[in-house]
Amino acid sequence: MTTTSAMAIFAAAFCAMLPLHASAQDKTPAPKAATPSVLFVQTAGSFTFADGVLTLKDVAPMTVFFTDRPKRLTGHIGNEGFVKGWGQGQNSFKSDPPNAALSTLGTGGRPSQAVVVLTNPSVDGKAISYQAKVMEGNLSAQGSESTLFIDGADSPCNPGDQFAYSNVPCWAQDAFSHGR
Repeated sequence: MTTTSAMAIFAAAFCAMLPLHASAQDKTPAPKAATPSVLFVQTAGSFTFADGVLTLKDVAPMTVFFTDRPKRLTGHIGNEGFVKGWGQGQNSFKSDPPNAALSTLGTGGRPSQAVVVLTNPSVDGKAISYQAKVMEGNLSAQGSESTLFIDGADSPCNPGDQFAYSNVPCWAQDAFSHGR
């Protein structure tokens, strides 16, 4: 065996142990980014819960919504618009009721939380009411300062659009898209 042949065999064996070059790795499709979730937030001066109806009183006039990583997008919509959009789109809140966490200050200013499933929203002036079924925790008959954190929905608007987030309601996609 010549020195040249031995070096060629050694070089081939050595190269086989090396990782792939970046150019070869670039041909591998990148993993698809996770679709961000949208959450909705409603704040109120007080609430009542009676006969399966949760009523937020002296509620802020806007429902805030936002997404988590990878794109952090924010927006808000009037409460009447939020309620109007409840049944819109594929897999709407009407067809797939959302879970929500009601965080409130209880007796003596102690925080408490209850997880509920929400259906049938309505707005009456500075109040928003929902049919609510308690899933976790205890929901008292009334409370002071409270915040309702509502899970997102799955209602794609424009499936071909690069901005289409499958779990963002259509009205929220439209609001987000105006900011891009």
